[in-house]
Amino acid sequence: MKKINIILFLLLLPFVCSAQFIGIGAQYADAKDKGNDFQFAANISFPVWHKKNALNSFIASGVDYTGGSSPVAGLNIKPIQLTSYLSESLFDNNKATILVGCDAGYLFNFRHGKDGIVITPNIYLDYKFFFIKTGYDFNVTGNEQQFFVRAGFCFGMGSIKSYAKTTIR
Repeated sequence: MKKINIILFLLLLPFVCSAQFIGIGAQYADAKDKGNDFQFAANISFPVWHKKNALNSFIASGVDYTGGSSPVAGLNIKPIQLTSYLSESLFDNNKATILVGCDAGYLFNFRHGKDGIVITPNIYLDYKFFFIKTGYDFNVTGNEQQFFVRAGFCFGMGSIKSYAKTTIR
């Protein structure tokens, strides 16, 4: 098991080095009487496609980890994160960042749930070094679902916008 953890760490290291969003905090999700509703949460994501477009959207990839006993907890590898910042003027003139998106990935559930493909529509808000993200996880393969709210510390667009003049386009 130790060798697997080392290999996993080495595989994930490039993600951390090029990440634009790094967050660590806590998550609330109903554990369905199988454990704690509050869990540790960490996430890393980085853009893979960000061209000018009318929808103000970009595609990112990333990794989410939630340690706990909710139905959709574990290591979630998310190769597709379609996200929109809604309005260029709102993004450029506001210190907070509001993103609306939908993630798709594969969940390795280490506790009691089922591994499977997970789709997560979500709303993300950050201000300086703090973030809140809420959404709904659908484990399509395992037929499990949960509403979640995550909050914590982050290094992302809000952090950068607080200390440098940042605009899109």
